[in-house]
Amino acid sequence: MKRYLLFITVLFLIHTFFMFYKLESWTTFGWDQVDNAWAAMRILVGHNYPLVGMVAKQNSGFYIGPLYYYLVAVFYFFTRLDPIASPILAGCTALFSYWVIYGVSRRLFNEKVALISCCIYTFSSTIIQAERMQWPVNFIAPVGLLIFYFLYKVMTGDVKYVIHLAVAVGLSFHIHFTSIFYPIIILLSLPFISFNKKFWKYVCIAVPIFLLFMTPQAIYYLKAGHENRYLQSYYHGFHFRRMLQLSHDAFIKFQSILEKPYTMLRNAVFFYIPIFFIAYRQKQKNTYWIKLFYLIALWIFVPWVVFTTYSGEISDYYFSIQLYLAVILFAYLTLWIWETKRFVLRAGIAMFWLYFAVANVQIFANTDHGNLIEDRMKVQQSIDRGQLINFTEGDPQSYLDFYYSYTQHKPLPFKL
Repeated sequence: MKRYLLFITVLFLIHTFFMFYKLESWTTFGWDQVDNAWAAMRILVGHNYPLVGMVAKQNSGFYIGPLYYYLVAVFYFFTRLDPIASPILAGCTALFSYWVIYGVSRRLFNEKVALISCCIYTFSSTIIQAERMQWPVNFIAPVGLLIFYFLYKVMTGDVKYVIHLAVAVGLSFHIHFTSIFYPIIILLSLPFISFNKKFWKYVCIAVPIFLLFMTPQAIYYLKAGHENRYLQSYYHGFHFRRMLQLSHDAFIKFQSILEKPYTMLRNAVFFYIPIFFIAYRQKQKNTYWIKLFYLIALWIFVPWVVFTTYSGEISDYYFSIQLYLAVILFAYLTLWIWETKRFVLRAGIAMFWLYFAVANVQIFANTDHGNLIEDRMKVQQSIDRGQLINFTEGDPQSYLDFYYSYTQHKPLPFKL
C-alpha cells in the first residue's frame, strides 16, 4: 500500500510539472479564453452576475449554466485580472482530473489499475496539450467519469449515490451541451435499478438538487423570453448511413490516447472494448459485470446515436465523456496481460508503454504553441506608442489592452 501511494505521489508531481511547465509561454489565449476573461471582468469589476454561461453554438439560443464563469472569476480575482489566471485554472483542473481518475479506477477495479491509469494519463501528450488550454471543456472528462461511477453504484444497489449523481449531472449542464447525453443514459439505465423505498427517498432529495443547478438558466429563459433554436437548427433525424460515417468518431478518444506514437493502431479502436469485456469476464464471478458492460456500451452508443441526428460540425472533444474511461480500460487490459506471467507478453507490454512514455515526453518537450507572451508584448508596445486598440470580440489584445490600461490608471474595485 505504501509503495503504491509513493508511486501515485511521484506521478502526481510529474503530472503537475507537465501542467505548469513554461506556464505563460505555452499558454493559448484565444477566443474562448478571452470570452472567459471578459466574463470574469464583468463579475469582478462591473458586478454583473450572469445567469447563463457560454453559448453552445453561435445563434443557437442554447447556453450552458454560469458556474464555470464564476469559477474563472475566482482565479482572475487572485491574479487581479491578469490573464495568467487562464493557464493556472487549466492546470488546477488537470490536477483535479488526476485524482478523479485515480479514485474512480481504484474503486471500480484496484490499486494496480489505478496506478497504470495515472501513468497513461500523466504521459499522454495528447491529453497534456488539450488540458493545458483553459475552457469548460476540460471538465467534460472528469465530470463524465464521476457520473459513470455514480450511476454504476446506483445500478449495483448503492442508492445513496443518487444524490451524488444529481450533483454531477447538474454540474455537467454548466460545462458543455454534451451533458444532454446523461439524462438519456440514465433513462436507459432504469431497467437495472431497484425501485425500493430507500431509492425513492434519495430521489426526493436528488431532484430538487438537480433543479437548483438548472435554476439560473430557467430564470434567464423565462425573463428574456428567449427562443431556443438549437433543435431547429441542428436536428436532421436519424440516418443509418450517417451512423456508419461516424463509427470511427464514436471511438475517437480511444484512438487519441495511443495515436502518439502508435498511428498504426488507428483501425484497432473497434476491438478494445470487446477485448476488455473478454478479459474482465474471465476474472469476475459476480453478476455486476453485466451492468458494467451495459453502462460502457451506453457510454459509447448514446453519443454516437445522438450525433448521428446532429447536422452541425462535430469536433473530437464532443466525445470527451469517453476519454478517461478509455484510459482506465487500457490500464485494465495492461494489467490483464501482465498477470498472465508469460515473459514474452510481459516484455511486450512493458516495452509498449515505455516507448509510449518516452515518445510522448519528447513530443511534449518540442511543444510551443502559446500566444499570451507575444500578445502581451504587442499590446504593451501599442500602449507605449499611444496607439488605440479597438475592441474586437474574442481578440486577446483587446482584453490585454483593457487590463493594462485599467490596472495602470485606476485602482481595482476589489481587494485581495
